[in-house]
Amino acid sequence: MVEPGDPIERRGEYRTLIAAFAIWAVHFTTCYGAVLVFPEQQIARWIAIVAMIAAAGALVGWGLRLGKPRSPFALGALGLAMSGVVFGTFPAFVG
Repeated sequence: MVEPGDPIERRGEYRTLIAAFAIWAVHFTTCYGAVLVFPEQQIARWIAIVAMIAAAGALVGWGLRLGKPRSPFALGALGLAMSGVVFGTFPAFVG
């Protein structure tokens, strides 16, 4: 059991968790900023789609970089971030 003050044993998992949600946050901020700067314009949709492709590529690249065996914790973080990226961009396709 890990006691307070002990070093983190699985640094790769926690780095993956932080990176996945940081990529998701950058994607959300980019899409939200595009809608604020270009309200109801086609360019905002294209920015969201390009941001989705970049974020998905970054998440897949991070997942491929993980060593084997891949941790379910790390894969769960990447999957949750990927679903947030895809569903965050969904209105750009529909709207």
